[in-house]
Amino acid sequence: MIRTAFSLFALGGLIPAEAAPGSNTLSHSVGTDLVLPLGSLPERVCWYQDQKYSLGSRIQQGDLWLECGPQNEQESNGPLAWREPAIYEPVDEGVVNRETIRVGQ
Repeated sequence: MIRTAFSLFALGGLIPAEAAPGSNTLSHSVGTDLVLPLGSLPERVCWYQDQKYSLGSRIQQGDLWLECGPQNEQESNGPLAWREPAIYEPVDEGVVNRETIRVGQ
């Protein structure tokens, strides 16, 4: 019985020693490229009445103007949100080239 226990202990000690060199190889690769379909990346837009607005767009909500800008000032590529503009400029003053853009409904 002591002989059997010693044999099992000896075999148990050898098996991990033999398996260890094979487990040190780190040269395996999956071989696949990351492919993202077009349109799968999040868009940086503000939404209003099921329409997309880009950075810097302004809309009027009652007497209040809102501007599409960064949700967090610390992030240059983070999500956009509607905010009150930092500078209020009267609509008719100071603007030479102004066009009204109508969005089809």
